[in-house]
Amino acid sequence: MRIASLHIYPVKSCGSLALRQARLEELGLEGDRRYAIVDLAGRALTQRRFPVMAAIRPALQPGCLVLNLGGLDAVEAPEGGFDAACEAEIWGHRIPARAAAPVVNDRISAYLGAAARLVQLGRGAGQSFADSRPVLVVSIASLASLNAALGRAVGIERFRGNIVVDGAAPLAELGWRRLAAGAAELEFENGCERCEVTTIDQASGSRGGDEPLRTIAARFDSVFGAHFRVSRPGLVAVGATLAPG
Repeated sequence: MRIASLHIYPVKSCGSLALRQARLEELGLEGDRRYAIVDLAGRALTQRRFPVMAAIRPALQPGCLVLNLGGLDAVEAPEGGFDAACEAEIWGHRIPARAAAPVVNDRISAYLGAAARLVQLGRGAGQSFADSRPVLVVSIASLASLNAALGRAVGIERFRGNIVVDGAAPLAELGWRRLAAGAAELEFENGCERCEVTTIDQASGSRGGDEPLRTIAARFDSVFGAHFRVSRPGLVAVGATLAPG
């Protein structure tokens, strides 16, 4: 069994970055969900309410986060510009954060059609802006099993995993207690219960009916993929062997 691909989502609920290697930290893969877009009350905005967030493409440049807003605008958010202390709320949890400058927030708000702020994870935060545990593992075999039951196949990007695994049996990820890749080790927490984000095209940000969510609910008990926590940090890379336990 091996790592087929690695993905981070620098800004919660926005586009992904594929990596060849990454460091697993306590908060997950380095750079994953260290930013979020929130409303004026601090509640995190997601694709469930704003599907077009899928079309926001982040780029991590030295000292700067750059957001391509669906090809309509590009916004630069310098690291030094996050100087307003605030909090972000993720499923009732208040997480320390710092907000970007008004000029950045105004352009994001214009794109979404709603007042919003871009925030960066605050120093010393005990969790990232992920909804659940810090690492989501999905498998190619599980996707093949799902697609066999669908009228129209979907891609692995619909499931927004951090680590995509090849060489496992379908749904095997739900039975792994531990995963080791070199010095790094993950411990199983729970299956990933799916929502309507799986119905959103991750390239265009458009909704596409009730699939694959309907089939996941009917045939997979609403669960696809598994959440893990990091029990031992370390470097992981595409092509590396994963040893379950």
